[in-house]
Amino acid sequence: MSGLQGRRVLFVCELGPPFTGNTYRTTGVGGTESCVVLLAEAFAERGASVVVANRVPVASVERAVQYVPLEAIGTAASDLIVLWKRWSEAAAGRPGAKVFLWTDAHIADDANLARCREWADVSCTLSEFQRHRLAAATGGARLVSLACAPIATADYAATSPQTEKTERLLLYCSVPDRGLYYLKDLFPRIRRRVPDARLVITSDFTLWGAEPAKATFLRFFEDSEGVDYLGHVSRAELVAWQRRARVMAYPCQFEEGFCLAAAECMAAGAVPVTTGRYALVQTVADGGVLIGGHPRGWLYHRRFVRACVELLTDDQRWQGYVERGRSRALRDFAPGHVLDRVLQALESHAPR
Repeated sequence: MSGLQGRRVLFVCELGPPFTGNTYRTTGVGGTESCVVLLAEAFAERGASVVVANRVPVASVERAVQYVPLEAIGTAASDLIVLWKRWSEAAAGRPGAKVFLWTDAHIADDANLARCREWADVSCTLSEFQRHRLAAATGGARLVSLACAPIATADYAATSPQTEKTERLLLYCSVPDRGLYYLKDLFPRIRRRVPDARLVITSDFTLWGAEPAKATFLRFFEDSEGVDYLGHVSRAELVAWQRRARVMAYPCQFEEGFCLAAAECMAAGAVPVTTGRYALVQTVADGGVLIGGHPRGWLYHRRFVRACVELLTDDQRWQGYVERGRSRALRDFAPGHVLDRVLQALESHAPR
């Protein structure tokens, strides 16, 4: 697909709660929805006419992207259709180049995914971990790892993090059940060696339409000194905490398919200390400290604590990780770069 000016692009997203770009920038959205918003806006910035169909009740236009209910897409032809995560009948029978973009890492319905793969000219994942998982379930033909996902790089590029990191602050900003419980034991060990260290915890389960469970986690950490459990915060507050934090403390036990939280933290200069497994190996790479093993293991605990302490107290060591992680995140996870990777995958695999 050469040139996007005037091209008609349709994103089909039959998943999760309704969302728009405004939802992303205020109350927040899940990872897939974040990718949808940022990639749609990247297409629009290059002159494409972009429609995002999801479960919104009414149509709206934000940053030149039109958000419409799935049942209100209409019959107008599209030059490109991007189907996100799972099958939707709204994509059936529509002419145009077809991309299936799988943002998950868990195979819940083989038949659903097989239908998406059969429909698409090319299927894309965000990471090699996802690509291997999807290939094992549906085959490897016409399947490409983008090796990137979009983050709002403009939120992090304005100033150098060296001017902001005045506190010995650790941040946990992923979903609670992906590893937060382990910090109940890990953080006190860090604080014994760095007495002025603080741990700030954001996020809960509300982005996915579930109860936040904030009271439960407040009780869980009520005897832990130096811990601030904030729960869900706005997008602006999250970015502010990412820019203040020196370390992203993430003892991950979840099969991450990419980890946008780690990508954002690297861009903000908050160095990830996390598990050396899943897609984290590719997303974080040399921009953070990858701990071998499982977060419940004693050796993992020792290495995790040591890594956090060193990054909180050794400016030169921390600076090296920041420079590597931040430069790569701002380059490779920029929405425009991800758009280019999608178009390259399509050009390589689309029918001639």
